Amino acid sequence: MIFTMKRAVFFFLGVCLLFVGVSLSAQESDAENPQIQLLTIPIQKVYEHRLGFRVVYNRSDLYPAEVFIPGRWFTQAGGAGEVYFSAHPSVPYMTVIWVDGEFSHVRLYLHERKEDRSWGALPSDADYRDDFAVETLELEL
Repeated sequence: MIFTMKRAVFFFLGVCLLFVGVSLSAQESDAENPQIQLLTIPIQKVYEHRLGFRVVYNRSDLYPAEVFIPGRWFTQAGGAGEVYFSAHPSVPYMTVIWVDGEFSHVRLYLHERKEDRSWGALPSDADYRDDFAVETLELEL
């Protein structure tokens, strides 16, 4: 009887350790796998400026909204912005990526020909420094 009681206690402790190990590994895997969200938004018009891009896009209610994206995001390695040029009919659009609910980076897919109607230019003499002085992307959805 004592021999089977010891066996039962060791079996119970083994099962408890197994459950603790599995729950700890599940928590570690959640920390290793961040929540990534992507949102692809069609662009109406993109305005190029020496400080960056002004992007006009449609909100969910189909009214236009704008966002200023600093050029420095595109010049740094591992920066918050990427630009891809294409002649595909689906351009222009942008994809915004959030990791764990915080803005990570934006990808602009723009028409390769600057003569395309989706391109525009902001007046170079206008002062847009405050508009382009952003650290994150705030979208009106």
